[in-house]
Amino acid sequence: MAVRRSASPPPKPRRRSAQAQAAFRQSLVDEAKRLLIEHGPDAVTIRAVTEPLGASLMAFYTYFDGKQALLRAVWGEYMSELQQVLLAAAPEGTPPLQALRAHAEAFIGYWEAHPDLYRIAYQPALSVESTTETARTDPVYYEMLELGRRRVAAVVGRGPHDHEVLTLGELLFTKGVGYLHTVLVLSRYPIDDRKRLRREVIDDIVETFRRRQRATG
Repeated sequence: MAVRRSASPPPKPRRRSAQAQAAFRQSLVDEAKRLLIEHGPDAVTIRAVTEPLGASLMAFYTYFDGKQALLRAVWGEYMSELQQVLLAAAPEGTPPLQALRAHAEAFIGYWEAHPDLYRIAYQPALSVESTTETARTDPVYYEMLELGRRRVAAVVGRGPHDHEVLTLGELLFTKGVGYLHTVLVLSRYPIDDRKRLRREVIDDIVETFRRRQRATG
């Protein structure tokens, strides 16, 4: 009489090491970035991100709870890179007005060096920074805002959360983004001399703060 063998239990799925998990999560973010740059935000779907990696949808949801969470991670990487550029532009001890000029030049220069990224980053589909809650809870973005406010505060001699400082910080951002949007997005606008326009925008930012510095000095 033949002896019946019991069926072997199915093999347990292998658990990725912490290093492998981090690498796989990064591969999802990198694939999303590639799709963004090449095809725009609408091309970033969960299936489009996972298929080139041979990953399942279940694997994706282990790391992100949906497309917006993935886009938020992409945005966070861009902001982290920009934050490092801004920090390096004006090391500790740089005179306040000089630090502010360097900050404006670095902010504008970063996006001028990545024009396709700028056009994508400020689209509503990706631009998660627009909500107050995101600004409060995203540590990288919050610290970038705080860095700008500290540099403004150092010029005008007030605290970083003083109402005037907050308004001047918003003015710094608005002038920088206004220039960037004009030269990088409004391609039909006939700019006569882009280098001169850039210089005048930065000089105007600095002069605005120089006047405030004299007023409070």
